[in-house]
Amino acid sequence: MAGTLDAAVRGLCQLVLVITGIALMVALGANVIARYIFDTGGFDWAQEVPERLFPWFIMAGVGLAVQTGGHVAVETALYLMPRRAAQALLLAGHALVIAAYVMLAQSSLEVAEIAAIERSPVLGLSGAHGYWAVASGCVLLVLGTATNMLRVALLGPEGLPRDAGETSVT
Repeated sequence: MAGTLDAAVRGLCQLVLVITGIALMVALGANVIARYIFDTGGFDWAQEVPERLFPWFIMAGVGLAVQTGGHVAVETALYLMPRRAAQALLLAGHALVIAAYVMLAQSSLEVAEIAAIERSPVLGLSGAHGYWAVASGCVLLVLGTATNMLRVALLGPEGLPRDAGETSVT
């Protein structure tokens, strides 16, 4: 079940990264070219598109990092503890992370509601987009952390995901 959930989250994150990455490159590239072609400079809309897409791009990347263990972690204490104590510490830590992300998602949605009345000057888009990205990303982080927590509960500290390029200093 955890593997299926991880695959769905991974697929969604990868899709968001590809779509927003391409859109960002097209918008920024078009604006650079337009600056050299038109006397008026670049496109007005090309300033706003990255502001709206970048939070989605970042949160999708963070969602992938949680799944692969590609985030910053200090694990020295885990190596010094007995296996069961390390497992308990990891489970408690994961529970705290989940609680924090749930609260951050709720707060983001509350701020999004306030920011929704703001409109971007050129495209007229709601100011809530970035907050929706943070809230959505937090939901993905809760799911990723929950599957990691399940693996740690079943397999112990060895159940943590490891980044393929990770180097460990103990």
